[in-house]
Amino acid sequence: MSPVLLSIAVIALMALSGFLFYASYSISSGIYVKAFCKANTPRKVVALTFDDGPDPNTPAVLDVLARHHALAAFFCIGRKAAEFPDLVKRMVSEGHLVGNHSYCHGGTFPLFSPQRIASDLRLCNDTLTEITHAPINYFRPPFGVTNPLISKALRQFHFEVIGWSIRSYDTMGAEPQKVARRIIRQLRPGSVILLHDRLPHTPEVLELLFEEFTKSGYQVIRIDQMEKEI
Repeated sequence: MSPVLLSIAVIALMALSGFLFYASYSISSGIYVKAFCKANTPRKVVALTFDDGPDPNTPAVLDVLARHHALAAFFCIGRKAAEFPDLVKRMVSEGHLVGNHSYCHGGTFPLFSPQRIASDLRLCNDTLTEITHAPINYFRPPFGVTNPLISKALRQFHFEVIGWSIRSYDTMGAEPQKVARRIIRQLRPGSVILLHDRLPHTPEVLELLFEEFTKSGYQVIRIDQMEKEI
């Protein structure tokens, strides 16, 4: 192969690799799975979403939400819901939405076969339904990763898949003030914010966000209400 053709082949391979990475790791791409990531609305409304609970830190998060009369969505890991069922019951009793975030949330989840992914999601659904006595209609993929395997598995369900427009990166160990500033810089009407209720600093991040919401005139609404925004 000539040097020119080799260069073209390398560039094409790099472009393809970049596209596949974007398609899988950007949930807003919609290439493999269509996900609701933000509302196209002029109203100053935002949705708070939390992943990876329930957790011993979750009650403090719920306390902050209750103080501010705000409702959120909690995407729960099934095995943790089985460990802390009372926290899931509290979420529901206080008006929050509970969604499926897989049963195991293992690091290799995106590489499972479609059959294994579907089995995992079904087990999470069964666990959450047994606790909440209600159907589970919302799903967020672990790590926000989508691919053809997950897409095929999801055909067995009737989930509303939920993404985000603001990723807080709160799991990276930054101070609460830095996490809050990162979110506030990106704040727009219709934003869907990703946080994690398992982190000890999340309540402090929330308090800082609510200060900004009050100052800027933003209202927090639940994700299912956000979907109805025009």
